[in-house]
Amino acid sequence: MQTDEAIRARKTVKILSDRDLPASDHCCQINEILTLAGQAPFHRVCEEHHRQASSQSGIEPWRFHALDAASCRKLRTQIPRENAGKVPAMLAAADALIMTTWLPNSSDAPYVGDEPGFAATVNNMEHIAAASAAIQNLLLAATARGVLSYWSSGGVLRSTEVFKLLGIPRLQILLGAVFLFPKEYGEAELATSKLREHRGSRETWSRWVTLH
Repeated sequence: MQTDEAIRARKTVKILSDRDLPASDHCCQINEILTLAGQAPFHRVCEEHHRQASSQSGIEPWRFHALDAASCRKLRTQIPRENAGKVPAMLAAADALIMTTWLPNSSDAPYVGDEPGFAATVNNMEHIAAASAAIQNLLLAATARGVLSYWSSGGVLRSTEVFKLLGIPRLQILLGAVFLFPKEYGEAELATSKLREHRGSRETWSRWVTLH
């Protein structure tokens, strides 16, 4: 699939199941998808304390924590049930879950709930932008391979309890819990974005600037 085609074809898809679905054989594809996600641009390296806090030593301001289908099914039984929403139903169907975090610069900002706070700086804004670009790369690479995807803000997956289960340092902040689903999902429910068909034309959000 060409880049233009992948951009146009990409869409939010959720597969919801009340029972565990069999996994597809997507592991090799998912490793390729993750590699392409890491080609996103970034302007600044992450701070040293992030590299010291885990076994991941990359200088990139993002981290990807990938769960295969079997781990998704196990996580489904272990997440807090209160306010879990549709997460258990998606974990029952997903071929993979990619917990994507960004790495804030050290800060004295107070915690927001059980998540670390971060300073409202240009550097942190650039880290978020870079991690977002990595997620978009991931979504487009998945689309090009016929893998259905959903970028979730995380819900219950943001909790400290889930971070501990997955071995994710609490210094990291979840930017997207990206679900990857099989194309064949039987009688499971499929849900799509409510906003996709309401996008404005290019003229509603862009303009040319002419200087005189």
